[in-house]
Amino acid sequence: MHFRLLAILPLLCLLCAPALAAPAQVALLHSDRSSTPWTDAVAAGLAEGLGTDGEVRRIFVRPESESEDAYDDMFEALSAELAGYSAQYVVADGEIAFAFARKYGPLLFPNAPVVACSLPEADAGDMALCTDCAAIPMGYDIPASVDLIFAMRPATRLVVAVADNAEESRPLMDAANKAMGKYADRAQVLFPGFEPGNDRKLDLDLLGETLASVPSDGVVLLLDYSEEPDETPVSDGQLEALFREKIASPVFVMRDAWPDSGVVGGLMISGVDAGRDAAGLVRRALGGEPVREMLPRPTAPSLRFDGTALARFGLQVPEQAGVVNTPQAVEESPALPVTGLAWGFGLAAVVGLFVYLRRYRP
Repeated sequence: MHFRLLAILPLLCLLCAPALAAPAQVALLHSDRSSTPWTDAVAAGLAEGLGTDGEVRRIFVRPESESEDAYDDMFEALSAELAGYSAQYVVADGEIAFAFARKYGPLLFPNAPVVACSLPEADAGDMALCTDCAAIPMGYDIPASVDLIFAMRPATRLVVAVADNAEESRPLMDAANKAMGKYADRAQVLFPGFEPGNDRKLDLDLLGETLASVPSDGVVLLLDYSEEPDETPVSDGQLEALFREKIASPVFVMRDAWPDSGVVGGLMISGVDAGRDAAGLVRRALGGEPVREMLPRPTAPSLRFDGTALARFGLQVPEQAGVVNTPQAVEESPALPVTGLAWGFGLAAVVGLFVYLRRYRP
């Protein structure tokens, strides 16, 4: 009897091993105060990419105020909320979340490597402050986006390129200016808030005025607008409100963060793809590769458009492009519904007229 038990014990261990391997705990830090289409997409992509190998806990780290004390208070609140929770990996969605992870992560999630995504670029200075981090930049293709504008709207005479005053926005503006060189004979590019002789910086008020005043032969190319001139962060929700109220001409964007807001779309980074890419690094780490040694590729953009916005501005969908929010075909209906009762009254009137004519015919 004892021999039989000893013989089957290794087999039982092999069968039980998968059940004993618990999924890795992954803390997903968002740069927002609450759920948005972008944060939901990143979370969906991360969960999909991890599958059964990881369990995701979403944490929103942006406080109501932008002061340093407010972030300290957020840390204290999360310390109490996350008591007993042990994350093996941290995924930081965006710049605010990455900064939060660098400062407070070692205290909230000791020894947990950090994977940052949804970043305009991987800043060398930020990476130097993080001992076990990897950053996935968003692979904006600005020259291709400019070409797309003129392919879809050849009569364009003005491209309004929108960017904030952050240091990370300067390379994006330079790339847009260079890409516009091939169209200089028929269109000009305008950078609101950066025009010579104009001292007014591009705050949200000026951005709203700009969106509302772009002429019919102009388009807007949103490069990146994440903070106001005083460095106050700007949320996706604030931009969405402006888009819904102010858009007067097609708005092409680099990031798929504002669905059904009136923007056309374009060659965009998807939040789902950003989350999947972050999941890929976590899975590599689970396989034993050190996070700090990873050199991740940028998240690649893809063509996606809002069908209702395209229809509003009379634009055609390029080949091999994804389309969401397609306008519903309007089915014409009679001004007055023709019901069985209406048919009955009509038939009675015809019969009455026929009888009348027969009775009084001379």
